[in-house]
Amino acid sequence: MAATAPDAKLERSSRTLFPAGPTQRRGEVLLLLGPCVLYLVAFSVYPLAVSLIRSFQEYDSRADSWTWIWFGNYQELFTSPEFWQTVEHTAVFTFGGVAIQVVLGTALALFFNQRLRGSAIVRAILILPMLLTPIVVGLMWRMLLNPEWGMLNWLAGQVGFHNVGWLSDPGTALRMLIVVDCWQWTPFVFIIVYARLQTLPQDVFEAAEVDGATWRQRTRYITLPLLAPAIVFAAVFRGIDAFRTFDLVYGLTNGGPVQATSTLSFEAFQNGFQYFRYGYASAIAYVMVLTAAIGITLLFKVVRVRREEFA
Repeated sequence: MAATAPDAKLERSSRTLFPAGPTQRRGEVLLLLGPCVLYLVAFSVYPLAVSLIRSFQEYDSRADSWTWIWFGNYQELFTSPEFWQTVEHTAVFTFGGVAIQVVLGTALALFFNQRLRGSAIVRAILILPMLLTPIVVGLMWRMLLNPEWGMLNWLAGQVGFHNVGWLSDPGTALRMLIVVDCWQWTPFVFIIVYARLQTLPQDVFEAAEVDGATWRQRTRYITLPLLAPAIVFAAVFRGIDAFRTFDLVYGLTNGGPVQATSTLSFEAFQNGFQYFRYGYASAIAYVMVLTAAIGITLLFKVVRVRREEFA
């Protein structure tokens, strides 16, 4: 044991005097990051690059070949009335649904913050819809809204409304799609805002109450400004998710009736996997990518400004 102690001390001093060289450190970095880089290249970078190339090409299913048409797909895309109708449907679904979810989720968070008896059980039941996959939610609501044997249609008949075209009427199908999306994802906004609400400093509210501020004044001038970062985060997250919604549309309406509920994601799916227009579908996908990138950049700038204001 006495002979090994100086050896260990010498080894430690040699490590201090002669640290690992650049070659060894580079090898360690490659060993640690190499699998992650390979994964990203194989499953992210390569598909994105290939789909970008395909957006400038046209696929011939008979000859099984690709032909360069350059900006032909994009030109057809921006001159198509059907595409602009789809953009309108996507915008209405995204902004309308997210606005309703933010308002309802914040209101629920403020309500459950009152610590009422039995609120824990109600909160647990409230978050159940967001645990389901959107395709299951779409199929479930499709059965509930069935015009012949759906439960909601039966309930509507009991109060005097017969044969309501929940999903067959182009004027109500998109609204019902928004309603179902709000039913599933309002609990997500509620969880984010409620979690932030639990961490707010109580001394501020106690001081305001001592000064004579009412509950409405405390909510308007103290609670909501302090909740703003959480509300903005939930709105941005839900906006991104709603913008690329596909599975709920596929399960609930299949884009109908008469393309009244077709979104950009569903339009890309139809052109790619039903009409075999892979180049056109890739062009739609890249329009979505650019739109989402620009929107997220602008939203993050807004979030940073709001943080500086509240700081």
